[in-house]
Amino acid sequence: MTDLPETTSDDSPAERARCLDEALEDSFPASDPPAMTSPTAATPSDEVIADGPGGAPLRVYRVVEAGQAAEPFAPSDSGGRWSPPGKPCVYASLSPAAAMLEYLAHLEGDPPGELMLAVATVPPGTVLSETNEPSTWQELPYRHEVQQVGAAWLESGRSLALRVPSALCNGESNVLLNPGHEGFAGLQLQELRPTRVDPRLRS
Repeated sequence: MTDLPETTSDDSPAERARCLDEALEDSFPASDPPAMTSPTAATPSDEVIADGPGGAPLRVYRVVEAGQAAEPFAPSDSGGRWSPPGKPCVYASLSPAAAMLEYLAHLEGDPPGELMLAVATVPPGTVLSETNEPSTWQELPYRHEVQQVGAAWLESGRSLALRVPSALCNGESNVLLNPGHEGFAGLQLQELRPTRVDPRLRS
């Protein structure tokens, strides 16, 4: 704790206030820490995701139909929760279960007989985490202010990928991939295996 300067009864109120201000100024660091609600940039300690010890590549997943198997991580400009129409983007998930939930949430009608689980890796140190999402991020229909979060990120080119929370399952996360980023070619398809929708999930 910083010792406060000694003052006397002969000091004027202004002099006593000046001494107190100087003492308090000395007790704080040169710059205040950033507010928790402010937009964040990548730092090796928390906002860059490392999947495994040593900063291993991050594994991402998508469930796609057989017709998409040739390019399972092809970008789409149709828009989504985090990106407006007209902005090419790739939506993926951080687990096979979350990828299946996303597929089912956007499925119309019965699922096709042939589905594929695509697994790819994103180079380490290329993923930012969105920690300042608007309060409306879970609402439907998709909110303009939420889509602008992704639009601003896509335009900035700050990173290849952006982790965002899943609206379908608390604790799960999805990942946006920026096809316009210079590192997009670093996305490596690791596996493409058949999968199916358990009938109990559609009953």
